[in-house]
Amino acid sequence: MRYLGIDGGGSKTTFLLVDEYYNELCHLHTGPSNWLSVGADAAKSAIRDGVSKLTERPNVVCAGFAGAARAESASFYREVLTTLIPDATIIVESDAFIASIGSIGVDPGVLLIAGTGSIVIGRDAKRSMFRVGGWGPYFGDEGSGFWIGREAVRAALRSMDSQERPEFAGRIAQSLGLKSMAEVVGAWASGKIGVPDIAGLFPEIAALYPAEPANRILTEAASHLRSLVEIASNRVGVEDCRRSLSGSIASHPIIRNLIGFTFEEPRHSPEWGAVIWARQHFAESL
Repeated sequence: MRYLGIDGGGSKTTFLLVDEYYNELCHLHTGPSNWLSVGADAAKSAIRDGVSKLTERPNVVCAGFAGAARAESASFYREVLTTLIPDATIIVESDAFIASIGSIGVDPGVLLIAGTGSIVIGRDAKRSMFRVGGWGPYFGDEGSGFWIGREAVRAALRSMDSQERPEFAGRIAQSLGLKSMAEVVGAWASGKIGVPDIAGLFPEIAALYPAEPANRILTEAASHLRSLVEIASNRVGVEDCRRSLSGSIASHPIIRNLIGFTFEEPRHSPEWGAVIWARQHFAESL
């Protein structure tokens, strides 16, 4: 038997193929596959690219995608994978779900996930799963890569208007491959840059920390993430519940230090969570 785990998000898509003994057969990355942020064609291309590079064909696929908690998105991904791998059993979950399986398993605890977006997945004392946050880039995802990048763009526009810290505005525009903040606004309006590009500003902001406005932006981001963790921890209902984290933002030393909580390292990566769930699904179906 061959099991394929897929972790698809707003920045990249990871594929992990294992055998029935969890021996790794293939591990690779392609582009972003969150169709709500990069579009259906780009998402399909990233998935197709990864599947085409697999060394063997999988029998069971568990794929966790950003936004797949919504029925429309889950249906989209299921159709894409069924077309590409018609003979395989296809399981579609949210990226947050497979990350939680990899990180904390089915034990009570919370997992903070912050990359392009942000969400906390929790399991209470009865091992029922719940979510806090994760409502997308326009209505939620506080403290995420996109939130940080958006705040950086706002700060750069204010600095351009006030003529204070003009070098900051220049660095933000340059990081996006543009010459001015006016070009940044135009590129966003025309769709030439999108959510992944804005989220991609995080390394530049982290490099500027602790100078302003990077200090303010990252401190506020960490405060938002800490609030999500506190809310989820209270809902778990277990004293000293296990806390873990995942994603490029949450795991960054600056953000992790600013949040202030003690986090345990994840047991496994999200793609490993996906293959573990795929293997368990197959065992239960026997």
